[in-house]
Order: sequence, then structure tokens, then C-alpha cells
Amino acid sequence: MTNANDGWAERLAPWIRELPLADQVYLTGTTLILEEIRNRRGDDLPHPYDETKLREAATPWESAAEARKIAALYNGIAPHPGCDGVDDHWRISNICLMF
Repeated sequence: MTNANDGWAERLAPWIRELPLADQVYLTGTTLILEEIRNRRGDDLPHPYDETKLREAATPWESAAEARKIAALYNGIAPHPGCDGVDDHWRISNICLMF
């Protein structure tokens, strides 16, 4: 779980802060979902990822390239149901495709 005092907000890439608020919410929310999955699954993820690379990348293009890499790794692999019954691998792939 993210701690409000861990400095996470201060490390957001400056380009994210320049986006419209709705885009800021979407991008940061996406990384929180990825973080929750990573923390819940731990070493069980077939392709470990670091969601901080998405929210702390130097440019939006670097962030998008990293998101596409993650999406490709998880696209079409064997499903793994999350705690809500939705396939974690499908969720990771699709959420990154929309990044």
C-alpha cells in the first residue's frame, strides 16, 4: 500500500503535472493498480515490472514505451484470476495498452 508520506507524489514526472487533471488521475491511478497487483502477487508475476518507470519517466514517450513493453509481455499469456476474479494478466496488458 502506498504511504501518503513516502514522497511518491514529489517523484511524479514533471510532464505528468502539466497534463489535464483527468489524464493525471488516469495515469497515476493506473500505476497504483499496477503497484497493487505487483505487491499482491509478489514473486508470482511471470514478468516482473516496475510501475515507477511509468510515472517517473523523463518523457511521456519513455513512459509509453515502457507501458507497451509491459503490455506485450502480458498479452495472451495464461490467465491468473485476481482477487475480484478478473484475470490479472489481461488487466496488466490492457491497462498498459491504454497508458
